[in-house]
Amino acid sequence: KTVAYDVGFALQPGTYTLKFLTRENQSGKMGTFETKFTVPDLNVDTGVLPISSVILSNQREKMANAIGSAGPNARLFNFSPLVRNGEKLVPSVTRVFRKDQEMFVFLEAYQPNVEKAHTVVAMLSLYRGKVKAFETEPVRVSEGLNPTTKAVPVRFAFPLSKLDPGRYICQVSVLDPTAKRFAFWRAPVVLLP
Repeated sequence: KTVAYDVGFALQPGTYTLKFLTRENQSGKMGTFETKFTVPDLNVDTGVLPISSVILSNQREKMANAIGSAGPNARLFNFSPLVRNGEKLVPSVTRVFRKDQEMFVFLEAYQPNVEKAHTVVAMLSLYRGKVKAFETEPVRVSEGLNPTTKAVPVRFAFPLSKLDPGRYICQVSVLDPTAKRFAFWRAPVVLLP
């Protein structure tokens, strides 16, 4: 069964572990999910481009289709970077995709202490072992700097139909040429027929 749950937290910079537990009341079956993530400290210069968590998805859901909301927390959706044009990007927790789907990628690149966004260049590569099996065209983003968070949203999508089924290592590379900063993120993904 599919479970969708949305909640927001305000966290201080640091590394966190998120643990999620769900229980199906009729059968008593339980499922868990655990992942680590980092909230970057934008006041400390680490020498690398600070980026948010990278969201991989194959689904966008209209906000009008939401089953319910938690009263005052519904306002958080107005500030969610995953909501755009009345649709919410639904993250793939399992990172399992099918060939007939499109992969959506979302992240934010932080540019503290700027008033106008620098151009950010991002691309996604898929590796099988040490061999690069696929790479997107570079995506250039120079608009959309959030004046409060100092984040530039990076979004792109591509069809999975031309890829062979199997296990891949997904790498998202992000470059800010003006600031001469670079970041990359890696995670395993699975492509089913």
